[in-house]
Amino acid sequence: MLKLSRWFSLALKSSLYTTISSNLMMPRSAAFVWDFDGVIVLTPHEDAWRLACEHWGIRGFSHEFYSRYVSGRPRLEGARNILENLAPHLLAERGGSVVEEFAEYKTRVYLRLVEEGRYSVNWGVVSFICKARAGGITQVLASASRNVLVLAERVRVGGLKLAELFDADVSGKGSSKREVFRRALQEVFSRVRSAECIVFFDDSPAGVEAAKEAGGKAVGCFDEELASYGADLVVTDFSLWKPAELLEAVGCRA
Repeated sequence: MLKLSRWFSLALKSSLYTTISSNLMMPRSAAFVWDFDGVIVLTPHEDAWRLACEHWGIRGFSHEFYSRYVSGRPRLEGARNILENLAPHLLAERGGSVVEEFAEYKTRVYLRLVEEGRYSVNWGVVSFICKARAGGITQVLASASRNVLVLAERVRVGGLKLAELFDADVSGKGSSKREVFRRALQEVFSRVRSAECIVFFDDSPAGVEAAKEAGGKAVGCFDEELASYGADLVVTDFSLWKPAELLEAVGCRA
């Protein structure tokens, strides 16, 4: 799981000519901002929240609830949303400190699941990032989770750590996804002062909405319903896209 598969290495080599030839079509002032969980790596965040709810006796947690109220949000915001909607009695009985306690318990569960290998890498997305990086597009990692590096330092992409594919990492640096994305914009403009096309990649409604509020282009990942939240484009299979083609599809021109 932690080593780059042979087919992926061959795919990168075979795509080298295509990547180089398409670089001329890339906007020189483009940047890609990436969510992590559910986009680049399928992490055990949802399972960790579910197990935390079971341990705390909280009923009603479902995939639908997770997608709408927890996914793409910082841990404290996600914890508060769970408690306010599914266990308001805990807030009433124990006060605001219970939010931090619940979030910390979930984090311990998450780290245990990671150690057990409960995650998988989306190599199609990683390949796309490598092509964009080779084309000179700035790459920023901007997950709501503060624990991104636990996996991004562990996963290997050829001779690099996954974390090394990114020019900057602002993950977890904000109390909301909106704030995390604003910090990502600051990183982009500190590196590309004339940035004209900034594309955000996210698999959650909260992430798509935050991208649009930030003034960027929003690519919804793997879920057609994200179009209803304002995504400029929904991509279900990154192996079908070249970076230059995606930029054109969201309205960026070379």
